[in-house]
Order: sequence, then C-alpha cells, then structure tokens
Amino acid sequence: MSPFATFSLPPSLLVDEDQLQNLYRDLAAQHHPDKGGERSTFDQINRAYQTLKSPSKRLQAYMEATNIEFDSRGAVSNHLMDLFMQVGSLLQNTDAFIRKKSSANSALAKALLEPESMHLQDQLTLLIHSVESSLNTLTETLSESPPPETLPQTFRDLSFLEKWHAQLQQRYGALF
Repeated sequence: MSPFATFSLPPSLLVDEDQLQNLYRDLAAQHHPDKGGERSTFDQINRAYQTLKSPSKRLQAYMEATNIEFDSRGAVSNHLMDLFMQVGSLLQNTDAFIRKKSSANSALAKALLEPESMHLQDQLTLLIHSVESSLNTLTETLSESPPPETLPQTFRDLSFLEKWHAQLQQRYGALF
C-alpha cells in the first residue's frame, strides 16, 4: 500500500507536516498492538509516516504512485559538488580526530585535544546549517510544480543531502 493511501492522502510532492503528524498520532493510537491492533498494520503506519516525513522518500513514493520512471542511482547535481567535497573532507578529518581521541590514554592527552574538538564542532555546525539550507531550498522547489522529468534528479539530490545531514550530525555527536 502506498504511504499516501495509508493516511488517505492524495499523492503529493509536499505534505502539511502538522496534518501528517496528527493523522499518524490518530492511526497509531487506533492500531497500536497494546490496544488490540495488528502489529503488521501498526508497522505499516510507522513505515508510511517515516516515508512521508522524509522529502526524498516522499518524492520517491510520489514518483512510484504517479508512474514516473526513475533510477535511484546516479550522481549529485553539479551545483551540489562543492558541498559534497566539503562534507567528504570534514567527515574524513572528523573520523581521523575521533580515532586520535580514542587512542589518547591520559586526561592530559584528552585535554590537549579539546581545542581541535571545538574547532571541528564549529566546522560541523556550519556545514550542517549549509546542508539544511540546501535541503530547504530544494524542498521548496517542489512547491513550484516542477516538470516531471526533473524529479528523478531532485530525488537523488535530496537523498544525498539527507544522508550527508545524518552523517554530519552523527559525527558531531561522536565528538562528545
């Protein structure tokens, strides 16, 4: 079943997040296994909610529901290549620092690494905001009824941006 159909919504590029959350809350409460609901129905509701919350997954579900052919494999758009390079470089630097910090054996050694940790935290924060800005900008383009032939690339770009966002946030948390 389509995630849109799960919530009795027409296939759409955008959803009202408050409406979706209310629909989810109502359906989840109604079908929760602790209240006599079927586990499979409850799991389907959760999957549908996670799909519609994510811009890339929602776009994929929309293209499937409207029979727009697409290939999920492919490269990021040229306008996101600089961001891709920044994300890759910062993730590598952060991973190297995390390895160095985990091998520090004394409190003094760890304390000496603190300025580098703070610098990486600042860089990660800036890049997270940049990725969020790109995500928001790309999501806003969906409200402008883009031509169907542009949707597969938009889907790939959104997928990359969501993945980078999650990776950057994970590394930020790993610094503490």
